[in-house]
Amino acid sequence: MKLKGKVAIITGASKGIGKGIALRYAKEGAAVVLASRSMDLLSSIAGQINQEGGKALALEVDVGNYESVARMIERSMDHFGRMDIMVNNAGISMAVPSEELSPGDWERALSTDLTGVFYGCQCAARKMIPQGGGVIINITSVYGLVAAPARAAYCASKAACNMLTKVLAIEWAPKNIRVNAIAPGYIRTELVQGVIDSGMLPIGAIEKRTPMGRIGEVEELLGLAVYLAGDESSFMTGSVINIDGGWEAYGYI
Repeated sequence: MKLKGKVAIITGASKGIGKGIALRYAKEGAAVVLASRSMDLLSSIAGQINQEGGKALALEVDVGNYESVARMIERSMDHFGRMDIMVNNAGISMAVPSEELSPGDWERALSTDLTGVFYGCQCAARKMIPQGGGVIINITSVYGLVAAPARAAYCASKAACNMLTKVLAIEWAPKNIRVNAIAPGYIRTELVQGVIDSGMLPIGAIEKRTPMGRIGEVEELLGLAVYLAGDESSFMTGSVINIDGGWEAYGYI
């Protein structure tokens, strides 16, 4: 029960990494707010947590809309009375040749993957500062650390999130707010598995490129997510930690 008594908000919590973090936080004793656009999925997950004796609230949010994010934070505060942990996980993937990338797709990617993260950080900090501190965790990507073709918007937004994490960490450290990021490599979420099953993702090539010879599982991120949220990491801020099976470190063809 490493997070007992804490309140955590997780965006993009209806599936994949966000869902995994929400369920693990609940098992560690945190009250959790699950937020995304998919209320049907959120309600089911929140119902499962509440039925098992935890505390969960499902809220709809559009992270690219400031008023929507601010409203989510206010409703969370009204329900649980405080917030200790903010996990900015919501994001979209985009793979389009750069010469074909439309202005609309560029703006949509940055709105969700960068602007939405900043809104989440800012709105959370405005509540954490008066209560004496808190923890913010941004879920970025190994593609914010290395480049990939046809992912100009995705790589640019994730790299910017890594730097945003560092800026906010040093700015808010005196206010007792710690800001860190997790940068996953290829993880077997529902989305990734669907792309694998459709044949659109060359899983054999991905596994060959990864030193550990496989892609990761959601469960392999959760221990770090708990560690960064809890008191054991109390002297840690401004870090971007990649969990990628060695992908970013590997420089051989």
